[in-house]
Amino acid sequence: MRHLFKSSLVSLLILGAISQPVLKAEEHKSSDLNKMVITTSRFESDTVELPSHVTLITQEEIERIAATDLSQVLRRVPGLQVSYTNGKTSVSMRGISAEQASSNVLVLVDGQRLNKTDLASPDLDTINIIDIERIEIIQGAASSLYGDQAVAGVINIITKSGNRQSNIIRYSQGRFEHKQAAANLAFELDEQWSLILKGNKKSSDNYREHNELDNNQLGADLHYQDNQQQWRFSYRSRNETQQTPGALLEADLADPRQSRPEFANDYVSTDEYFSRLFGQVELNPKWQFAVDLNHQEADINSVNSFINFATTNVNQTHRNQSSIYPRVKGQWELEQGVVRWISGIDYDEAEYAFSLLARSNQQAMESLYSQLYWPLSKQTTLEIAGRVAEVEDDLIDATLYPNGVVLKNSATAYDLGLSHEFSDSLDGFIRYSNNYRFAKVDEQAYTSEAVLGLEPQKGRSIEAGITSQFDSSLLQASVYQLKLEDEIFFDPSAPPPAGAFFPGANVNGGESTRLGLMLDYRIFIDEDELGVSYHWVNAETEPADYTVPGVSKNTITSWYNWQVTSDVSWYLEAHYRGDRYQDGDTTNSLTKVDGYTLLNSALYWRLDNTRIGLRVDNLLDKEYIDYAQFNGYYPAKGRDLTLTFDLVF
Repeated sequence: MRHLFKSSLVSLLILGAISQPVLKAEEHKSSDLNKMVITTSRFESDTVELPSHVTLITQEEIERIAATDLSQVLRRVPGLQVSYTNGKTSVSMRGISAEQASSNVLVLVDGQRLNKTDLASPDLDTINIIDIERIEIIQGAASSLYGDQAVAGVINIITKSGNRQSNIIRYSQGRFEHKQAAANLAFELDEQWSLILKGNKKSSDNYREHNELDNNQLGADLHYQDNQQQWRFSYRSRNETQQTPGALLEADLADPRQSRPEFANDYVSTDEYFSRLFGQVELNPKWQFAVDLNHQEADINSVNSFINFATTNVNQTHRNQSSIYPRVKGQWELEQGVVRWISGIDYDEAEYAFSLLARSNQQAMESLYSQLYWPLSKQTTLEIAGRVAEVEDDLIDATLYPNGVVLKNSATAYDLGLSHEFSDSLDGFIRYSNNYRFAKVDEQAYTSEAVLGLEPQKGRSIEAGITSQFDSSLLQASVYQLKLEDEIFFDPSAPPPAGAFFPGANVNGGESTRLGLMLDYRIFIDEDELGVSYHWVNAETEPADYTVPGVSKNTITSWYNWQVTSDVSWYLEAHYRGDRYQDGDTTNSLTKVDGYTLLNSALYWRLDNTRIGLRVDNLLDKEYIDYAQFNGYYPAKGRDLTLTFDLVF
């Protein structure tokens, strides 16, 4: 496959380099860019083509709920469960536990992966909320289109660029010593070129003792666009230091804000850099070419203790990830509609080093994919997609592989879907997908002695749904089944590797099945909105019929957004998450984590160029646990109030 991959890569790059745009300016059709969808095809489109439950969150929605971070925005999306650990947010989807979310839910920023080659979670809290133009969420497997880790879904955060950006300066202050100063400043250099400079400084004590955060970010975005092409170069840096308070035992929960003494020296200090070059060119009326060049690098120092086991050892982690994603899109008019064909290559290289265990890894991942939309009639479209992928890990681990080992694996994915327009107000879809994910370096380096590397996790999913849209209401409803084979997870009962610090090991488990129902219903009354989202999932392992830990069977969010005057809106939200077994409790033998209901509210006021937001989360100051693992509990925040001042010009 390597020879095929290299030949295909060269062909795609040559195609993009030598072809000249031939469209005349008057032939270029402009669209409402705020409605463009990238995630479902990896090309900008003004339609949602993928036969799947796709959620779009606009900048206006984010503003009206006076959101200050992504967790407030994502909590009301059906199918998503939000957890809060040590001052950081993680998001799981479709019956995947929070513990496994970083490996099974793909998170992108403008198409650049936030997921790591190790088990570290994508850091959603580093995304500046004022920088977001919209959020696109594929609910369900997307391995054919995005490859590794897109098992339960894809969250793509689209940031502002080009002439779509307004100048905005924000200052916010709130409880728990929260302070933030941020700015996005746009400069139109000429008709084609624009520049955005970005800065963000945030600090907080995050509710818990010994949980202080200091975050500093800088960024720049240079954008070029004419009638046939657009190019974008982005760069951002992050410097963050955060104290980590660790877990509490049940006896400690009488004072949920405390941190146990053994975590007194724990912290994480991160220096991280992201760069991206993106280009998209209309080669002629039928063909487009796009390419992504991504690079990210991080150096992390940390002290990580466990309950009843304190340490002062400073661990050093280094990550280096680079990728190139060239792709082409062709489209042809037929009598019954437009044929669209997308094909591309994904190539990723990564380096990882962890000082504590003398662990390092060099990984190369390459894949070919293709996606075809074929109109069977004016109302019905067929989607066919597939991907073949290979990964090679050159792994060293002081305990398991002191002399190094080369692990190679391959995987395939494919989709077969139908979308149908029943009427002007009712659409439906059905889709079958094969998905996969490869084991991460932490997982490959902590297996039982007799196990030489883990096999790729494989999955099958089928889903069906409808979208019904009228002048005064919108309904999205879908049902799904996700079956995983050789599921990769940590099993505390498995034989540990030699020299292990604790019992258990990472394994390829048996099968697990997740059956789910998702509803998103909204009623529009003039400029007001009444909405409810609901997710029911039954997640069980086979053949033992244990419930998948960390997953709530029921999650409900309801809200009312009242446009009090043309300048003032008020938002009220009720969020319920049901009980669940603790993460890692594969035999359901530990105490369940109780469910909870939260009330959140926000007031948003537009006054000329000024925007004032007042948001209160956990209005009733409820004490609850958002995450628990092996009887270690992480309390969530109490009542949290934040006041924001935005100057927009």
